[in-house]
Amino acid sequence: MSPQVAVIDIGSNSVRLMLGRAENGRVISLKKTLCSTRLAKDIDRTGRLTEDRMADTVDAIEAFVHQASAFGVPIIIYATSAVRDASNRDDFCARVLARTGIGVHVLSGEEEGNYAFSAVTGGEGTVFDIGGGSFQVVTKEQSLSYPCGCVRAKDVCDASDPDTLERELFAWIDQKAAPLPTVPQPVYGVGGTITSIGALLANQRVYDGANLCDITLPDLDRMRREWSAVSEADRLNHPLLTQKRGDIILQGMTILRYQMVRTGTERVIPSDRDGMEGIAQALWLASNR
Repeated sequence: MSPQVAVIDIGSNSVRLMLGRAENGRVISLKKTLCSTRLAKDIDRTGRLTEDRMADTVDAIEAFVHQASAFGVPIIIYATSAVRDASNRDDFCARVLARTGIGVHVLSGEEEGNYAFSAVTGGEGTVFDIGGGSFQVVTKEQSLSYPCGCVRAKDVCDASDPDTLERELFAWIDQKAAPLPTVPQPVYGVGGTITSIGALLANQRVYDGANLCDITLPDLDRMRREWSAVSEADRLNHPLLTQKRGDIILQGMTILRYQMVRTGTERVIPSDRDGMEGIAQALWLASNR
């Protein structure tokens, strides 16, 4: 099945390419590819994207554009937390434009959450989205976004002990986030942290987004204890986590626990669909109807 559209997501932890097509009025993903570049590294300390992280990220974007161009399809490029919060965001976007000829849509936190909500839900329930630079809690009525993602969390607390992580990261998020409301059910989860947890619960060694396990709070607490006893080197070498996520998965688990506890959520349903499908539906599919 040939792709009809390509979407490139410039995230705080990784750059992703999705090749997709329209089916029954929705955009479906045919393939997603990821390159971890850690664009948000040190952004809370400096307020800027570093030269080396920008260089690696622009290289990854250019490679994905070349890959997508081979199919002759429209290409959408968008950026999230790291770029929108950086004082040198205009410089970064200009570099992407110069190298690829394509402008970057810099999403607000609310837009980021709403695109995920439109892709994952039927208009009801809630979406939790955990990225490298921010997290979102999205319902039909509101989209809440806070600059508290996994990469930033690791800069705040690099411990492995779950109690230390919870104490320090909960306090950090409480300083940045308004009290989270009780949210309507069901709750869906998107982003690499949540889908990785769902895959680990399913005992996967190779990621299979169609067969992820739901995440309950007891499951999450058990996993936090188990993975805190695993060295960072072994987490980085795990075939599912690898260098892309092995060193930030404990921080991601703690952020998910924060979301669940603060909103009274007992179960999260991981979804392989996310904002990439959502923005393709909004910017490409809608214009071609």
